[in-house]
Amino acid sequence: MLKALVIVCILLPLAELYLLITLGHHIGLGATLGLLAASAVLGSLIARKQGEKVFRNWREAMGGGGVPEEGLLNGVLVLVGGALLIAPGFISDVMGLLLMVPPVRRVVTARVRRSLEQTLMSGSVRFTQVGPVPGEDPFLDARRFDSQEPAAKVEPSEDGSSTFRRPRSEGGEVDAEFTSDEEPRG
Repeated sequence: MLKALVIVCILLPLAELYLLITLGHHIGLGATLGLLAASAVLGSLIARKQGEKVFRNWREAMGGGGVPEEGLLNGVLVLVGGALLIAPGFISDVMGLLLMVPPVRRVVTARVRRSLEQTLMSGSVRFTQVGPVPGEDPFLDARRFDSQEPAAKVEPSEDGSSTFRRPRSEGGEVDAEFTSDEEPRG
């Protein structure tokens, strides 16, 4: 899947460039640039309308206490289709327009979902929990530091500069001083 994506990312711009140059030779530079501008404007309008429809359906379903009929992946495909429509090039415009058609989006969503499920079932991707362990107090670490003294004390010296002192601890650490040669900002 990743190899195919890399190949598409390399070949698509080359094919777009070839098509633009060929079209420019046949209909002229001005007409080609006009078509590109018109497709970008039209594409952004279509993407906006479809995006609003998807998010409106999500809001209505969530407001009614249900799960949206169109999943998150459907919304992502609308965003990708919108980006393809706005990007210069006619091949990307066709791909973006296809992603704006709901039946095509459903087919692509089903295929991507199947591919993700196969990848997860194969064991090649693992999920690791980041954050607190279920059943333990998530604020335990924060409370552990409440009773300790501050990590550094700021002591003004006679010449007006500030000296930062780290308190001595039992771990064999060395007490150190850091001074600044800067003028006080006071």
